[in-house]
Amino acid sequence: MIPRHEPKSRRSWALAAALTALCLSILRAFYLETVAGDYTSCHGCFLVPALGHDAWLLCALYAVLAFAVWSPWRWLAAIGRTLVALAIAAQAADLVLLRLFNQRLYIADLLRFSGDATAEWSVARAQFFSANAIGYAAGAAFVLIVSTGLVAAGRGAPKQARILLTMAAACAMFALAMSWVPLRYVHEEYVGNVIEVNLPQGRARAFSPAYAQAQLRRNKSLPLTCDAGTRSGRNIIIVITESLSAYQSKLLGGPRDWLPRLDALARANHYFTRFYANGFTTDGGEIALVTGRPPLIPPGRDWYSLDAFGPGADTLPGIAHRAGYEAAHFTTESLAFLGTGAWLRKLGFDHVEGNESPYYANLPKGQFGAAEDAALFGRFEQWLDQRRDPRPFVAVLLTVSSHPPFVNPRTGKIDPEGTFRYVDNQLADFHDALARRGFFDNGILLITGDHRSMTPISREEYAKFGERAFSRIPLIVAGAVDMPKVVDAPFQQSDFPASVAHILGVDYCRTPFKGIFLDPQPAPARYVVQARGDNRNRVDIYYGDRVASFMEDGDASAWIDAPPPDAPSIAAWINSQRLRNAVAKPQ
Repeated sequence: MIPRHEPKSRRSWALAAALTALCLSILRAFYLETVAGDYTSCHGCFLVPALGHDAWLLCALYAVLAFAVWSPWRWLAAIGRTLVALAIAAQAADLVLLRLFNQRLYIADLLRFSGDATAEWSVARAQFFSANAIGYAAGAAFVLIVSTGLVAAGRGAPKQARILLTMAAACAMFALAMSWVPLRYVHEEYVGNVIEVNLPQGRARAFSPAYAQAQLRRNKSLPLTCDAGTRSGRNIIIVITESLSAYQSKLLGGPRDWLPRLDALARANHYFTRFYANGFTTDGGEIALVTGRPPLIPPGRDWYSLDAFGPGADTLPGIAHRAGYEAAHFTTESLAFLGTGAWLRKLGFDHVEGNESPYYANLPKGQFGAAEDAALFGRFEQWLDQRRDPRPFVAVLLTVSSHPPFVNPRTGKIDPEGTFRYVDNQLADFHDALARRGFFDNGILLITGDHRSMTPISREEYAKFGERAFSRIPLIVAGAVDMPKVVDAPFQQSDFPASVAHILGVDYCRTPFKGIFLDPQPAPARYVVQARGDNRNRVDIYYGDRVASFMEDGDASAWIDAPPPDAPSIAAWINSQRLRNAVAKPQ
C-alpha cells in the first residue's frame, strides 16, 4: 500500500529538482549572453532564444515530475524521476562543456572521447583548479544531491503535482511566445536545449544500396588533372597549430591583434588571405592535411574512424616515400588518445613521437599530457641537429598549448589572448631558430591551424566574411620557394598533399576539389569544402564568392537555398567521400 502522506523531507525533492533545472537553464542563458555576447558584440542575441528553447525542455520535465508525484504506480513514478535526474545531470554537463570548449554536450562526442579519461581530465582540470573551483565543486555537489534525492524520493502531495503542472503550462506559453523572437545570425544549435541537439541527425541516416551506387557512378565522371611537378630536394616542415585562427590576426582582417610577430613573419615571406580548414576538430584538420581527404562523417554513423583514412600513395607519407624522403611526425600530446599514434604509423610515418619522448620527462605536463609548445620546438631542433639520415624529410609538428580552454602555459591561467600571444612568440622563435641553422637555404616552413577556434563568431567577422568565417585560418610559407608574396585565391588544408607532391616532383592527380599552392602560379581548387561543427549535418562548398550548403540526410540529402553549378556532381562527390570514409568500422 502507498501511504497517503510522505514525510516532508521526501516530498520536497520534486520541487527542488524543478528549481534546479530552472536555475541551470538560467545559468546557461546568462553564460551565453555574457560570454558569447561579449565575444560577438551582440548583446541581447543569446539570452531570450536560449531561455525559449530551454522552456520546452522544462515544460516536459515538469510534466514528468507532476506525473511522478501523482502516479499510484511506484515503478513508473521511479522511472519518471530517474529520467528527470538524468536530464538535470545532462543540463549541468552541457553547461560545463560550454565553459570548457564552447561546445555542446553531444552524446556521440561523449561516446567517442570517453575511452581516455586521463586526456579528458587534463583538459577539464584547468577549470576545476581555477578561481572558480569552489563554485564548480559546490554546483556539482548540489546537482548530485538533488538528483540522488529525487531518484530515492517517494510519492508527493497532490498540491505539488498542481504546482508542477502550472509551471509546465507557464513554460509552454513562454516557449510559444519566444518562438516569435528572431534568432538573428546566431545558430540555433548553439542556443538549443540539450535534448534538441541530441535528436536523431540526418548524417546518421544510411544510404540505400541503389542510391549509394548511383552516387559512386556519377562521381567517376569528375575530371582529373595530373601533374608531376618539379623535383626540388627541399626539406619541408609543417606546423599545425592548435586553434590558430584568422580572427586573431590583424593582417588577415581579424578583430583581434594577438599575432603581431606572425603577422610580421607573413609580410616578410608568403601568406594566404583566404585559407580554410576542412573540419572543426584537430583530428579533422590532420586528416585533411595529411591525407588530402575531407573529414566527412560516413552515412549511418555519428562519427568517423581514423582507420577509415588509411595509407596510400597520395598521403603525405606516401608522397614523401615516393620522392625518397623521410616522413616524421612530432607532438607533445599522448599518442594513445583516439589511437592517434597507431594511425600515424599505419599511414607510414617513419618517425612518430609524442609525450613519451625522454626529452619531456621532467617537464610540466598540461592538457592531453602535453608539455608546452616551446618544448615541442626544442625537441624538434634537437632531432634536426642530431639527424644523420642522408634523405631529405617532410616533418609534421602538431602543437597543443592553445587547446581550449586556452590556459597560458606561462601563467597557468585561462587567458585566450595571453595564450595566443604565447603561441605567436613560440612560432616566431621557432622560425628564427631554423634561420640560424641555415634551414631556409634549402627548406620550407609552413605554419597553419588545425581548425578555426571553438569560440563564437563575432558580429564583425560575420559581417565581413559571412559563412566562411567558420573556417578561416592562417597559412604562412617561409623559405626556399618561388611563389607570390600574397596569395589571395582560396585554398584549403586538403590541398597540402598535392602541393607537397608538386614541389617534390611526384605524380599527383587531382579533382576540382584540390589545388596546388607551392608554385609561382598557385592553382586553387574550384571548390573548397568545409564540414561544419555548429550543424554537423551540413557541408559547405565555397566557389567564387559564394557559399552553397549541402544537408546530409540519407537518400534525401539535398542543397539548401541556391545550389552551386553542377550541383548533382558535387553532391555525388560529397556522398562518395562519405561512403569511402565508412570502409573501416569505428573502434
